[in-house]
Amino acid sequence: MTLAPGSMAARIFGATEIEEHFQCSYGLNPRYQPLFDGGALWISGAGDAGEARVVELRGAPFFIGTLFLPQLRPAAEGPHPLIRAFIAHLLTRA
Repeated sequence: MTLAPGSMAARIFGATEIEEHFQCSYGLNPRYQPLFDGGALWISGAGDAGEARVVELRGAPFFIGTLFLPQLRPAAEGPHPLIRAFIAHLLTRA
């Protein structure tokens, strides 16, 4: 999947190209994707066919929604980057 340069997700992963596991059949109807252009809630990650996979909320301290499942990462690889980043964010606010 491709992450938007400068997005929170790209900063967390340290890359704009990532591979994640999907195990769902949900998604945003492509007809509605243009409604997110320029808005506060924006599509910051897309699959190979351009389908929305990650959204972020501009101006929020930490808001990322994904259609991939971080919990599917093998335990041997350690905590998922999004989970580590969220916990680190929480610790700065404690």
